Amino acid sequence: METAPFLIEIENPEPDTTRLTLSGDFDYTTSADLAAMTPTLMSSGLRVLEVDLTGVTFIDSSGLATLIHLYHAAEEHPAEMRFVGMTPYIAHLFEVTALDQVFNLPTSTA
Repeated sequence: METAPFLIEIENPEPDTTRLTLSGDFDYTTSADLAAMTPTLMSSGLRVLEVDLTGVTFIDSSGLATLIHLYHAAEEHPAEMRFVGMTPYIAHLFEVTALDQVFNLPTSTA
């Protein structure tokens, strides 16, 4: 089974805001890439961390755990972590795992 390559793009749309745009398969083989970036992200004067999952084609429990870890790291920093884009697939996954009650999600999905 072929997987979509996992990519992380980082932008700074405002001085104290960092946007992570994730795409591809976010699973046990790729989640460590984002986990390894977390300390650097939190040490950069960050106030708002925006996460765009619109391009994520698959996410497993390792990917979800990494997002939870990122959320807790942002809380401790302190910074606000919010999602700015996701697909109906990801929104449904967050709903069935009750993460929609934890994360700051967009009001509409792509």
